[in-house]
Amino acid sequence: MLYQKYDLCFFLIINSLFDFYKIIKIYKVNIMKKFAFILTCLLTCNMAVSAQPQWGNMPKTEPTYRNINYAGDNIEAHNLDIYLPKTDKPAYKTIFIIYGSAWFSNNMKDMAFMSIGKPLVDAGFAVVSINHRSSADAKFPAQIHDVKGAIRFIRANAQKYKLDTSFIGITGFSSGGHLSSFAGVTNGVKNRTVGNTTIDVEGNVGGNLNVRSDVDAVVDWFGPVDMSRMENCEMPKDEKSPEAALIGCPPRENPDLVTLVSPISYVKENGPKFLVIHGTADNVVPQCQSVFFSDELKKAGRLEQFVSVPEGQHGPVTFNENTFKQMTDFFLNESAKDTPKERIVEDGGTGPYKSIMKEEPTIYAHTIFVPQDLNSFNQKHPLPVLVWGNGACNNSPFEHYKFLNEIASYGYIVVATGFIPMDDKPYRGPMSTSQQQIEAIDWVCQQNEDPQSTYYQKLDVKNICVAGMSCGGLQTLFNCADSRIKTLMICNSGLFNQMNAHQAVGGMPMPPKSKLNEIHSPIIYILGGKSDIAYENGMDDFHRINHVPAFAANFPVGHGGTYAQPHGGEFSVVALAWLNWQLKGDKDAAKMFKGKNCQLSKREGWTVEKNKKIK
Repeated sequence: MLYQKYDLCFFLIINSLFDFYKIIKIYKVNIMKKFAFILTCLLTCNMAVSAQPQWGNMPKTEPTYRNINYAGDNIEAHNLDIYLPKTDKPAYKTIFIIYGSAWFSNNMKDMAFMSIGKPLVDAGFAVVSINHRSSADAKFPAQIHDVKGAIRFIRANAQKYKLDTSFIGITGFSSGGHLSSFAGVTNGVKNRTVGNTTIDVEGNVGGNLNVRSDVDAVVDWFGPVDMSRMENCEMPKDEKSPEAALIGCPPRENPDLVTLVSPISYVKENGPKFLVIHGTADNVVPQCQSVFFSDELKKAGRLEQFVSVPEGQHGPVTFNENTFKQMTDFFLNESAKDTPKERIVEDGGTGPYKSIMKEEPTIYAHTIFVPQDLNSFNQKHPLPVLVWGNGACNNSPFEHYKFLNEIASYGYIVVATGFIPMDDKPYRGPMSTSQQQIEAIDWVCQQNEDPQSTYYQKLDVKNICVAGMSCGGLQTLFNCADSRIKTLMICNSGLFNQMNAHQAVGGMPMPPKSKLNEIHSPIIYILGGKSDIAYENGMDDFHRINHVPAFAANFPVGHGGTYAQPHGGEFSVVALAWLNWQLKGDKDAAKMFKGKNCQLSKREGWTVEKNKKIK
């Protein structure tokens, strides 16, 4: 056992000397201090080794698949290893692991497996151990770009490596805990702005941008998660710290960037569950980091447990058989919860294809409405597509699910922005983004081409309507130039002008009126009459559009529309007629809108206008 420890010690020294040299360069110490620094590193090697899990014989480090490059660039920092359990299964649920190195190393994936990987493989998980660029290679957010790129790569190539990506967990220690936590709290986040500083959170490492990088559960081992309170639990570290090397500037002089690099600032109600583990005697990352983080996670309902290890150091004592079991039990429990939610709404709707509202594991933060039985649909008879954005930019269609379910029952797939509403409680959480509508279009196109998908060659990707209510209508107009859109449906919405822009709620997309010139497809405005707060904006939009067919329909119910009424009320009647005409070529449905005395003009309560492009 002693030999095995020092064999590992030798491995750690060889793999880390280059990184130690980079630290020395950063600190600019003199030659005697350099010698003392390296001597200290060597003397403390046994401590580092004792931080590794003790499982009798040290685990062999030969993975099932070694040095797979997830970025397609042959850079060592972009390699990963895959370890599969010895049990024979078609596929294995997957855990990513990330080493700690104060972000100074770009090649310690073997050490990560030696530290925390084996108990996960023994528990039946596939383990993906990844390298990432060091702070000397590139500055933040390059490191999280690498992590997310690796996750997308694994999802895109899951079948090749016998991986079941219906559940992906992630864990790491120290700086690896930071990156694992960052991945968890930024599910679905493409970019983030604090003050005058904006970062690209997702990145494009390795491509596969039509595949999500979300994770389903996180174990954070003593990670630095709040860079604003790393020094004595009160303030950022100084300009000589690893944190300064990571962000490329003195943390105390750049508070916006400090916030952006801190996972604690991204905690939200709809993220994955976390298990946080930290020793009370950690003199590298103070335990208050995990206390602060756990408090925020608990407020958001995302904390499973905070494990405080008495006398636990930065690895030694904190790594033990009990904490490893807590890690594996947590991942096992979370992976057993990943059955997608679904709900039958109003007996499946009034249409000929009884519909269902459901989650799909292949697209995060979206709700699907679709016929329950897809056997009636194929390449010759596919489902047209409705992509929907919600009022108030809510990240859940809780106000519109009856309306959307009704549309699906007439032979459509509806992809609504946000989390599935399992009851009638209002959504409380972060706003949705305009990008989620584009993600929905991307997902539909991908599913239609994927032989493994339930929707393979059953979706009509040439007939896509993008629509939304209120703020969701603004999101729709923001995305109007996408060439894949066949028609637009703007409900209780319209673009603000310079005179009334101050009335907009913070966070709404605010395209200028000139955005209307980018519309390239027929468009309908469905409004709630003059009492609708969006009436003036919507009708002003309509009167400005003369280059594509445009229709305006008003029903005097105000801004709330009829979405919550049984089967979506009057708004669903008009929306279905428009969709049937535009996406299915239904000539009878066209009569609702065409002609001098169109059918909708005779329907009780409705008033209509149309431009010269609609005869």
